[in-house]
Amino acid sequence: MQIVDWIALGIILLAAIIGLLLGFGKCLKMFTSGIVGVVISVVVTYFLIGIVGSWGFVQDLLAKFTLALETNGSGFCIFLKNIGIETIVLAIALFLIVQILRIILVNIIKGVAEIDFVVIKVINKFFGVVLSLAFFVMIALIIFQIVYLIGGDTAASFKEYLTGTLRLDYIYDNNPLRIIADMWTK
Repeated sequence: MQIVDWIALGIILLAAIIGLLLGFGKCLKMFTSGIVGVVISVVVTYFLIGIVGSWGFVQDLLAKFTLALETNGSGFCIFLKNIGIETIVLAIALFLIVQILRIILVNIIKGVAEIDFVVIKVINKFFGVVLSLAFFVMIALIIFQIVYLIGGDTAASFKEYLTGTLRLDYIYDNNPLRIIADMWTK
């Protein structure tokens, strides 16, 4: 085992301890608050905007908004219409709704996960470990993908550094994020 293997095992142990100490509810709250929560809401909004935008009453509202801008006729309203302000307003409104729903949902799950009952406490601790480990694995995969995207000497030396480790070189070579990114470029 190389030093990087010991570092990886230490990080895995630290993640498991954090998950065990905090439990699922607190880990979920911690991992979905702050900038990570905003990023989650942006991604969910991105995937939902096409669905919500195709609803009939939303299309009617956007058409009325666009018509109001056209009938005004001022240069500023024409500018707003040209940049697609109706889509921007829809995205902002949907983002705010997703943010509020994310906060409510996380607080409900946190409350249920932290019920003072022995079986629930065991389940809470177990899934806390699972969530914490999953979060740290996700961070490692993102770091591997960033190094791969940088490429050149950085990626080559990083790959060489991982060669001979227990399985880190295999994970680097078969990163699921790379497979997903490669599908978009083909």
